[in-house]
Amino acid sequence: MSETTCRKNRRILVIDDNRAIHDDFRKILCPPDSAGNSLECFETVLFGKATAVPAPIRFDLDFAFQGQEGLERVRQALAAGRPYATAFIDVRMPPGWDGIETVAKIWEADPDLQVVICSAYSDYSWHEMLATVGQALTEKWRLLQESKNKLNDLEKIVGARTAELQAEIAGRKQLEAQFRQSQKMEAFGQLAGGVAHDFNNLLAVILGFANLLRDTEELGAEAREQIEQVHLAGERAANLTKQLLTFSRKRDMQISSLNLNNVIGDMAKMLARLIGEDIKLECKFSPKLPCVQADTSMMEQLLMNLVVNARDAMPKGGQLLISTDAVVIESSPTPGQPEARAGDFVCLSVRDTGCGMTPEVRARIFEPFFTTKGVGKGTGLGLATVFGIVKQHLGWIEVASEVGLGASFKIFIPVSSQPAPERQAKVIESKAREGTETVLLVEDEEAVRGLLKIILQRHGYRVLEAASGSAALLVWKEHGTEIDLLLTDMIMPDGLTGRELARRLMAEEPGLKVIYSSGYDDDPEGTAFISRGTAAFLQKPYTPKKLIQTVRQCLDG
Repeated sequence: MSETTCRKNRRILVIDDNRAIHDDFRKILCPPDSAGNSLECFETVLFGKATAVPAPIRFDLDFAFQGQEGLERVRQALAAGRPYATAFIDVRMPPGWDGIETVAKIWEADPDLQVVICSAYSDYSWHEMLATVGQALTEKWRLLQESKNKLNDLEKIVGARTAELQAEIAGRKQLEAQFRQSQKMEAFGQLAGGVAHDFNNLLAVILGFANLLRDTEELGAEAREQIEQVHLAGERAANLTKQLLTFSRKRDMQISSLNLNNVIGDMAKMLARLIGEDIKLECKFSPKLPCVQADTSMMEQLLMNLVVNARDAMPKGGQLLISTDAVVIESSPTPGQPEARAGDFVCLSVRDTGCGMTPEVRARIFEPFFTTKGVGKGTGLGLATVFGIVKQHLGWIEVASEVGLGASFKIFIPVSSQPAPERQAKVIESKAREGTETVLLVEDEEAVRGLLKIILQRHGYRVLEAASGSAALLVWKEHGTEIDLLLTDMIMPDGLTGRELARRLMAEEPGLKVIYSSGYDDDPEGTAFISRGTAAFLQKPYTPKKLIQTVRQCLDG
């Protein structure tokens, strides 16, 4: 509590029935200005030097001849907001109240007034005065001490509450900052998802025709090399859009129960080659690590991006530790980790001994396209992709770093109750056989639709095409009994989605085979039924081979 400066109070009340006593108080407490007659003036004249004389203290005096008159002056002073500081009161003041009675009456009106009792002689004994005034004085002292104690208690209460309010304000500011950051990341995600969707349609056409041209036998060596460069550039662009979709959490997931120890173990040799010989890689696995529900390819990409980030932070070599652990979180979220929650989690930790990060850099590391690397040395999507993968798996990330002391990334993913399936050897895919079935192709992008029609027709399929869901219903009305497979985009401009279109057609023909395709799924529940095996899904962009294999598997399934 801040201290309050009290204004000086030099108001004095003199209550005495003798006018001479009033004059004496006036001479002593309000002396006339006698600077010209003082010894200091003579000193200045005689010795030629001036001596600084402090200004005399002057008091504001009021006088009363009787106790009743004095009490009235005290009341008037209180009403005017100018109370007296001290009162000098004579004991004997006939014919009215004596001094003792006057003190008692005045203290009823102004308990804070200081009193000096003056007398040459008294009609009261010391015992009588103590009994009358002394008890009041001691009670006044007791009340003063109680008020001081209460003020001290109030100081403590106010101080504690102030600290609580400061903590609440700091916490609220932190929550507001986290909310703004969350909104910013969400806006980045919306933008990234939209851009990736549009680019995937373009890349589907570029990669599709590049693949068709590569399979052309009449193509010369020089032209084939040029087409190969087009295809490689398209694949790099497709990888970027895949990262954008992952960040925006619009990438389709193939969820299964898996053990992160197996994921790290399978990648260990490749990661060692990736970071180089000047960085020592150490892996520490929790012996009984529970499984998580996750997409294997996403977990591999997450680990790859974290390792690449650590490698780039150690240009002169260092140590890289990858570890797993099972953790149980019981407490409520900490202020810095609003996503944290109670439960059982698997913690994947990646720690390096690199250059570390400043707080300003650490606050932005998950923003897409933010990078501290030089021009052409990074896309700024590596950690943004990690952020998207973790969010899509309902987890969170904890980052700790200081300049010169390296960085630590801890990924928390909920534990799964399902055991990991037995690991199986990879099966070499055989070439998909040709087909003669009829496919209803529904795609609003004309270039993509034209490419898919060419690929399907080259492999023997009959294609009926439509540019929208409404147009597909008209085609179905005319050729419904001939159609074996529906290949449809998920999002279309006329309001009838691929999922709704499939529902309507399967209501008429329950045995209809369905393949959904999209740059991303804009419906949060859009691909949930696909993972249950009632349909297939193709993530754009895909190769002609992938298309034909999926069509054949769906028709034969």
